[in-house]
Amino acid sequence: MVWLVEKKIFYHSLDIGFERVKIPLRVKFEFEVRQGSLVSDSLSYETLFNKQVLAKRYPQARMASVEKDLEKTVRRNIFGYLNDCGYLRVDGPADFSE
Repeated sequence: MVWLVEKKIFYHSLDIGFERVKIPLRVKFEFEVRQGSLVSDSLSYETLFNKQVLAKRYPQARMASVEKDLEKTVRRNIFGYLNDCGYLRVDGPADFSE
């Protein structure tokens, strides 16, 4: 059993209609690896981005919807990273999008 902590910066593209904004997301995630595989319920993560500046500069954007999209981007990137590193070994179909 080994606990790993990773810090990454991922980017989310937000299409405001008249402009596309690339939002940097600073993500710290930790997870347990046992026998070379991710322990499924061990993943936890924290995401930081400048919410106040985003809300001030783009007041027409619904922040609840934006945060939900950011969450999807973070999860997709984390699991993509874990898959690239070989930590995701799934015997059957898996859905990590929750």
